[in-house]
Amino acid sequence: MSLVLSGQGEKTSPLLRVARKYSAYLSYPLAICGLLWLLALPLSSFSRRAYFSENAMMPGQVYTTFGTQSHMDAMDRVDAELKTKDRAQAVEAVFASIGLDTETQEFTYTKVPRIGKHTGTNVHGILRAPRSDSVEALVIAASWTTANNASNVNAVRLMAGLAQYASEQVYWARDIVFVVTDSGEQGIEEWLRAYQGLTTTSPLFVRSGIIQAALSLELPPAKRYTGLGLYFEGKGGQLANLDYVNMVQYVSRLERMPAYLHGLKDVPRRAHWWTKYTSATQLLLRQVRAQAFGSSTGIHAPFLRYRIDAITLAGLPQPDDPVSAVLAHGLFTDADVPAAPMQRQIGRTIEASFRSLNNLLEHFHQSFFFYMLPANQRYVSIGDYIPAAGLMIASLLLQAMHLWWMQGPDELRSDSPHTRITRINAYYALLRATLPSSVGIILRVHALGLVLLLIPQLIASSVLTDATTTAYLFTMALASISMVLHTSDIYWTRRIEWQQLKSIVSVYLAVVVACLSVMNFSLAVALFVVAGLPLVFTRVCRVDTRIRRALGVLMLVAVSPVCMMTLGMHVLGCSSNPFRVFLADFYRFGSLVYPLVCLVYWPVNLLCMIIVLIQ
Repeated sequence: MSLVLSGQGEKTSPLLRVARKYSAYLSYPLAICGLLWLLALPLSSFSRRAYFSENAMMPGQVYTTFGTQSHMDAMDRVDAELKTKDRAQAVEAVFASIGLDTETQEFTYTKVPRIGKHTGTNVHGILRAPRSDSVEALVIAASWTTANNASNVNAVRLMAGLAQYASEQVYWARDIVFVVTDSGEQGIEEWLRAYQGLTTTSPLFVRSGIIQAALSLELPPAKRYTGLGLYFEGKGGQLANLDYVNMVQYVSRLERMPAYLHGLKDVPRRAHWWTKYTSATQLLLRQVRAQAFGSSTGIHAPFLRYRIDAITLAGLPQPDDPVSAVLAHGLFTDADVPAAPMQRQIGRTIEASFRSLNNLLEHFHQSFFFYMLPANQRYVSIGDYIPAAGLMIASLLLQAMHLWWMQGPDELRSDSPHTRITRINAYYALLRATLPSSVGIILRVHALGLVLLLIPQLIASSVLTDATTTAYLFTMALASISMVLHTSDIYWTRRIEWQQLKSIVSVYLAVVVACLSVMNFSLAVALFVVAGLPLVFTRVCRVDTRIRRALGVLMLVAVSPVCMMTLGMHVLGCSSNPFRVFLADFYRFGSLVYPLVCLVYWPVNLLCMIIVLIQ
């Protein structure tokens, strides 16, 4: 309220006078500068060389021994058991023969609300550490299928060999838990809920201590691998500790099986600066996509929800590698099994990683949990990329201040001291006449977003099948546009200030982006690009004709959730509609994308249309 009085009175502070004078010209440059700041992040001057903050890990200080005949025999036992038993029983038999405490968990789950029930089976075995009392544990996890729905038997076989190796050692200070699931991320989520004691429908009775770190394996069918892809993002923007990522990359290079971030290999040092820039940009875009919308590779994401540092290592087959067709029952031919040297290199990489994790004195805490990685073994800290979000937020706030001061007729902005009381009274009369209408429009539009959020919980299950999700989206889009036209038609004949409405929406969106930027920077940037930028440039020029209003609405329709999700089917590489993917992640993992689409992105887009249509 003091800001309102200062803006309308003649005794304003110098800072407010400058802000009122230049706010109209600073808003747009600040938004552009925020985007340019993001474009500058791939430059080498913004990043620093990675280092270890946790010296107790001592990576690469041990002699790795994985790959003896007993380890290979354990891997072969998986193939032998799979010929006579189903997958869960085969893995449980192998773990039991090694001497692990094993248990099978059967569970039932739904992928999205009210849409069918699915059953899954998890098998885990625990190697009890001889030098501790099961207070802490490390986890190795694998699913029977990879993210691309290819068979992941190679990872299960390697896990059996690692279990055999670990059982032969006496230096473990933490238990090691080996988990195999047939339901991907959902299977790991159900296993974690049971492990943490959060569910009673499918409890676990064979458990260990607090999980300190986890590692997920994906090895698609191949004879040779050129390296490993490293993935570290969670569903809600959580990231594994940077020390963990750096350690795995360091030991993988020592074992000559380098782990590349998102599978992108290093650019030669003498390459042209533009080549380095484009490679870093591609890597950052993959991280932004994975952090904002949830990682689609590996099953490490559920661990991060429980504050367990986790990553996924995925094998990168050679482009010309001859891979035989996978049999219908999921077994491999001899040509599908990696060569013994490949198995040893990957196994020793995991061995060295777990030897370093075994050396930890406490939970990861010294290094960064907020970072971006533009290249392998280089990082951008939060202090270097968060100013971009600050510039975007400042752009919205400055425009809100300018529009709030400029609402109403020109007589309210007179500098004459003799009319001060008259102007303030007229200003309050204007607020009493227009503010309820502006707030009413905002509440009305957000009520529509709330309906969109709740509809999947209430409608029949057959409506949200893969074939009808797009039709559902377009139906909601048509209903929203009809509501916009109806609302704007009502308020054409009433007293309402579009400056006031846009100012309130700008402040609202700035608060949302500011809060989101410290939790999930990538999602905050994505929200500003699809909702904040259109809001900033909405009605930037006069829209005094119907043709200009129609063009403005068409431009806003182009950046509406329906169009963006349709485009996202190709950008995100989703086999199903992104709306359904976001809904499933919200229902299963508590992802924020679906609520933000319903309660922020869609309402702001509709309000921008109303701002354009109001006379």
